[in-house]
Amino acid sequence: MSSFQESIGRGGAVLHMWNQWAVQILVLTSFSLQVFLFLVGGTRRRGSSTVLRVLLWLAYLTADTVATYTLGHLAITSGSHLHQLSVFWAPFLLLHLGGQDTITAYALEDNRLWLRHLQTLVLQFLGVAYVLYRCLSGSWGLVTAAILMFILGAAKYGDRIWALKCADNIGIDGLTDKYCHKVLNNRYLEVSGMEEEEMVKQGAHILLSICVSQFNDCTLKKTTLYQYKTLEYLVGSKKIYSVIEMELSLMYDMMYTKAGVIHTWYGHGIRLFSVITIVHAFVQFRFFINKDGYRRVDVYITYILVVGAFVLEMTSWIMALGSTWARHFLYIRGWNRLYRVTVSLRRLVNAVGWRMWSGNVGQFNLFKYAQEHASMDMHKLKDLAPPVHISAPTKDLVVNMITKIVARHGGEADGLYSLNQKAENCELPVLDCDFDTRIIIWHIATHAILLWIKDKERQRDDRNYEKAIKTLSNYMVFLLVKHPEMLVAHTSRQLCLEALNLLKFVDTNGLAEYLSQDTLPVQGPLMKNDPCVRGMALAKSLVGNEWERHHLLEVVFGAWVVMLCYAGSHCNRDSHARRLIEQRRRVSNHRVAASRAPLPL
Repeated sequence: MSSFQESIGRGGAVLHMWNQWAVQILVLTSFSLQVFLFLVGGTRRRGSSTVLRVLLWLAYLTADTVATYTLGHLAITSGSHLHQLSVFWAPFLLLHLGGQDTITAYALEDNRLWLRHLQTLVLQFLGVAYVLYRCLSGSWGLVTAAILMFILGAAKYGDRIWALKCADNIGIDGLTDKYCHKVLNNRYLEVSGMEEEEMVKQGAHILLSICVSQFNDCTLKKTTLYQYKTLEYLVGSKKIYSVIEMELSLMYDMMYTKAGVIHTWYGHGIRLFSVITIVHAFVQFRFFINKDGYRRVDVYITYILVVGAFVLEMTSWIMALGSTWARHFLYIRGWNRLYRVTVSLRRLVNAVGWRMWSGNVGQFNLFKYAQEHASMDMHKLKDLAPPVHISAPTKDLVVNMITKIVARHGGEADGLYSLNQKAENCELPVLDCDFDTRIIIWHIATHAILLWIKDKERQRDDRNYEKAIKTLSNYMVFLLVKHPEMLVAHTSRQLCLEALNLLKFVDTNGLAEYLSQDTLPVQGPLMKNDPCVRGMALAKSLVGNEWERHHLLEVVFGAWVVMLCYAGSHCNRDSHARRLIEQRRRVSNHRVAASRAPLPL
């Protein structure tokens, strides 16, 4: 009985401590989550570790819950148990619900919940108003500061809801204002006189509406003169790939951050009001409020909330004012002095690479996996190799191939979306099969061809082609295994498992010899229509054309580029948008690249 009473006593002590310190713990937890979201929210742009992504996901989900629970706790607690500082903290919780500029949505689906957030805003607005009306009294300075912070919190939460709504309804017409059209149609973007970094970033903003049309599955009505001229120069200067990566970074801003709201007069007005309001709250609390009647820890918590809010808001505003969005705004309005100042400041802090994609893509080679794994369980398939970095020569080869294919089809991009391509005057074998089967067949053929030319003397350009072909081949199979939703509809990863089981019967060392002989390097029953057999037959057919080695590599590379663009053009908007928060953007890159190709030709 005594042990039972002791446990009850300990439980009562814990409950008493919680009742005494619950508000303080919850408020500090809410603030800490906001700091974490501010610091880590933008790391997904370049890719981050799984642990960090999980922590970010937990923080994103927990932040709103903690703030809402704390406001509810304040609302139901009797006034006699709340001191005035606890009530003063309520508007800061509403400010926390407004979130950080670096992350408004963790996933694409979060943008579609803006109506639910609007309902939450109404409820929390009424809840905070109730707490202030019921419990706030005393110093007029404290009352004034609390009311202004209350208005700011509601405005910031509305700011977040508006950003979610804008991200859910991205449109082309509202991207570029009429002033931009009026000015730049007469004075198109003079990218030739810019440094490389500025050329890429300003070019990305000018061409952003074309990128949006790809994500919205809609057709761009008209390409303006300044877009045409800008694109013409960028393609000629071989910077178009960097521009596309920058455009995807801007699309990330529009879909997952407050960029759609910040860079408006309303957005900057809210941020100016927030800085003034928080400074007013600090001055009132620091100089005009008697703090003798409050516990020292509560005073410190209040300072943390006020100073922390100022630092977060001021830092966010400075980042917004120095962003590429703000620089583009200054440029199109001809405010050249301010434009040059912001460019110089960004150069001083070296804010160049944090926006850009990491350039890494996943890899999966069927032959290597079949050799190293006896069990072929689809649920346990792992990446054999770490992601590889896309080199500059590979990017140039891709852009050049897209341009060449478009030119071959009379300047129309439709040629990129047809899987039966012509290689110069020779037509590739027609493969009457589904897209996933085609990937497997070409993957096997590519592996065999690369083995065949491995020991032969070749030039540096050939080595670049080999590396690019291997990267694209392994990447497309990686997508088929890990992200089939990024490919054509009804694509199944099950075909990879079947191919892996069949490759166990293939003598990999005999593949190269098979291309010069007539004996299949197999040790078991393979049917004529099996993808493995068809892949080896395709390789033998291509080698049998007796093309020059460089031309053979160019044909194989062209086939993979076409398949990549075909996948990009047949993948829906949501799949592309979700990949913006991952490292593996290459299909999205080439969907946008394909939309660029016909314009300057």
